[in-house]
Amino acid sequence: MRLVLPKASMLNSNDVFVLSYDITTYVWYGKGCSSLEMKVGDYIATTIVNKSAPMLGIHEGSEPAQFWALLGGKEEYADSITLATAEPVYPARLFHVSNAKGYIAIEEIVDFAQEDLIEEDVIILDCQDEVFVWVGAGANEEERSHGLELATEYISSDPTGRDPDAVTIYQIRQGHEPPNFRAHFAGWDFRFRTPKNKISVEDGVTLASDALAQLERDNYPYAELSDGKCPVGVDPCSKENYLDEDEFFRVFGMDRSKFQNLAKWRKINLKKEKKLF
Repeated sequence: MRLVLPKASMLNSNDVFVLSYDITTYVWYGKGCSSLEMKVGDYIATTIVNKSAPMLGIHEGSEPAQFWALLGGKEEYADSITLATAEPVYPARLFHVSNAKGYIAIEEIVDFAQEDLIEEDVIILDCQDEVFVWVGAGANEEERSHGLELATEYISSDPTGRDPDAVTIYQIRQGHEPPNFRAHFAGWDFRFRTPKNKISVEDGVTLASDALAQLERDNYPYAELSDGKCPVGVDPCSKENYLDEDEFFRVFGMDRSKFQNLAKWRKINLKKEKKLF
């Protein structure tokens, strides 16, 4: 038993939750909870939480409006196919990806916990129907790209016969972990290793295919490179290298070879002038 905030986002299809207020105690049964968990939830509601209030058991998907109102309204919560299965065939697995030794190494972590999410590296969480590539705030570009590639290859070569087309692979950035990811770490602490450099919400969770395509891009429009932000995968000190030949000439008034022959100080001043430094 664990006390959590009374918010819909804290729900988990694999568990039972007890919500008590003055006149009723709700016991919410997730689709993937066991019969034992249901009995324990009922016991907690009637003997520990509120002995005087009547208990109302509700199954996931049949919640009354008052239940959601007490939680501050409906929100996204952990409800993946795996979590909604009482006894999943394959438990979640966690893999650590790092190039700290000079080469990309991948290692499985058993009995994993939130503390295993290392800020300087990349983590792959296999939840059977969903695979998450978690990118720490300090992970480098090589680790990010290899993590995405490894996750894709891992699913394609899975000996269990899993259909790769039935698996969704996501890239998630540290500090933007969705409920279906957090649900696999007992007692998730939202204060744990919050990154100093925050990114936008829309960049926090992306499909792995989109993230890979972004990393593999060779060219960006000048407007995107000069707006004060640096696209993922772009070297902030060499933004001019990501302009195509025509736009490079329009921006600098010379071709790339002539630009490269300029003195270093002159190139830096030009890049500052064009907001590419």
